[in-house]
This record gives sequence, structure tokens and C-alpha cells, in this order.
Amino acid sequence: MVKNLFLFASLLSILSASTTQKKFDVETALVLFDISGFAKLTDDVNISIKGEGQLRFKEWGAVALIEEDYEEVTSGVLNDIHKVQLCEKLENRERFDVDFDTKKILERPMPKGNSRDNILKGLQKTGQETIAGYTCDVWEAEGVKKCIYKGIPLLVEHYVLGAYYQKKATAVNLDMKPTPSNCQLPNFPVEKFSLFKTNIKTKIVKLPNEFSELIRHILKEMQKDQWIEDDLTVQQKRILLDMLGENIFQKQKKLLPEVLESMKKARVCLQQAEDEKKANVCILPVIVLKAALTKDKQNIIEKWSGKEKTKVLDQFDENIFLLESKMKCIRSSLNISDLSRCMK
Repeated sequence: MVKNLFLFASLLSILSASTTQKKFDVETALVLFDISGFAKLTDDVNISIKGEGQLRFKEWGAVALIEEDYEEVTSGVLNDIHKVQLCEKLENRERFDVDFDTKKILERPMPKGNSRDNILKGLQKTGQETIAGYTCDVWEAEGVKKCIYKGIPLLVEHYVLGAYYQKKATAVNLDMKPTPSNCQLPNFPVEKFSLFKTNIKTKIVKLPNEFSELIRHILKEMQKDQWIEDDLTVQQKRILLDMLGENIFQKQKKLLPEVLESMKKARVCLQQAEDEKKANVCILPVIVLKAALTKDKQNIIEKWSGKEKTKVLDQFDENIFLLESKMKCIRSSLNISDLSRCMK
């Protein structure tokens, strides 16, 4: 009887394993990616993306860790640096998202449905390419291209209105031996995310923070409204590009008045500074604010007397005057197009 029970339990185990949906057709892997992108938001504002990511998994994808680390750099009449650090773990039926700002991990149930079906939903197979030494199947739709090898996306591209985002494999290791550290999250506290049913409807839609997610959001909006890029009017294109630059616009509109006030306070402080040490203390708040906007090296004041002092004070006076003259325009701006015109 015991033997029969054991055989029955073993049979159930085998049947359960065979019916479990494999996310990938390989048991373990480590895939390294290059992440890049570009967009011309206005005639005077560009955004570029550069960074890297990785996907590691075991148990045929039942446990997977996705990590990305890149910068979104805005340049032109507006300058901004947005650093993106993503870490997401998928474990059986749970998903864990790391918030590096709050140092917490958000736990939520995985969405229902076959993950492979979701990856290829709405796409058509158009051919094959070789990426990182592996031949993968190319799947495409309007604004989307993916290249899949054994269920693993070796290439993901999104493009619309001249903007593009690309995540492309540079190295693939299918012989990775999993260790306890392979798929671990940072040691942050975990909070469960609960969904509550509600009948409340709102017209306010919070846009994604990351550029790659914004492109996907715009593509979905175009599909919903049945817009085809080639048929878009100039006004429709402008609306979509402003949507793509919305997060940059909101950050800049808030930050520019802060820069002006910081420069004014620094100017008063500099007038009273007795030496270069005190002068550098005066400009420190301005340097900190500018560090959030540009990669340019911030110069310190090396001499604080005579012509050197006069030159620094004149530069502050000029920059304060120029920025202050634009404040009315900045405050009334409604999108990145408006703000770009203000800052010319």
C-alpha cells in the first residue's frame, strides 16, 4: 500500500511538472544587453539613452531576475539627466519590483496568461537575424520589433515619430550554473501590493517615468485611436511628442525657478564673501542644482580678488537677468514645446 501511494505521488509530481508552462526553452541562462535610444522632442531639445541590462533565470524561467541601469540625457536649450535603475524578480506566480528611492520591494501577483503569448501578442513573424551568435526569429508590428531565441528576447525595439528605444543582447550564456546569489534581490523590506475594486473613473492618467515605457504608451494610444504614423497631422504628431517629453517638462518647470532663486541667493552671498573659500560655499547650492541638469564639469572659484571676482559677479548678474526675463514664459508654458520656445 505504501509503495502504491509513493508511485501515485510520483506520478502526480511528473504530471504537474509536465503541465507547468515553461517560460523559456532552456533551463538556465545569463543574457547581457546594451540599452540605447534617441528622440528629437523639439527642434531644440533632444534626448539620448545609454546603458546596460541583464536577464538571468533558472528552472526554465520560473525564477528570473531582470536588471537595467542607464541614463536618459536631455540636451539642447533644456538640459537634464535622469538615471534609471531597475530590478525586477519573477518567482513562480509572484513579481517583485525594487524601488531604489524608497529602498523597498513591492510584491504583487503575476498577471494571468501565457507569458510567451504576451511577448508576441499582435506581432507577425517576418524572418530571422543573428544576434550575439544566436539565430533568432524576428517578429514585428507597427513600431515594434523583437527577435526571439528559445523564448528569450535577444532584441526589443520600439520606434515612433523618429524616437526609438533598443535593448539588444551582447552576450548569451546558456550554461550558467545557478547559485544562491544568481537571482537575489537587495536586502530591502518587502511590501505587498493590493488591488482594490472601484467604480471611480478618472480622466487623469499618470504617464510612465521611463522613456522606453513612454514610447510603448504612445504606441498603445495610437493603436487605441487607430492612428497610423504616416497619416498623422502635424498637430497630432506634436501632441504625441509633447507626451513623450511630459516628464522632462514637469521636472524642468519646477526646477528652473529653483535655479533662479538659488543663483540670486548665491549672488548676495558672493558680494559679501571675503575669500575664495567662502565664495565656493556661496555657489555650492547652485552647483548641486546644476548637477541634476548637466554633465558639464562644475568649476570652482580659485581666486577671489580683482578681475576674477568682478568676472564671476558679472556672469551671475547676466545669467540671473536672462533667466528672470524668461520666467513669465516658463510659468505659462503647458508642454515641452512651449518651454523649449521660452528657453531659446
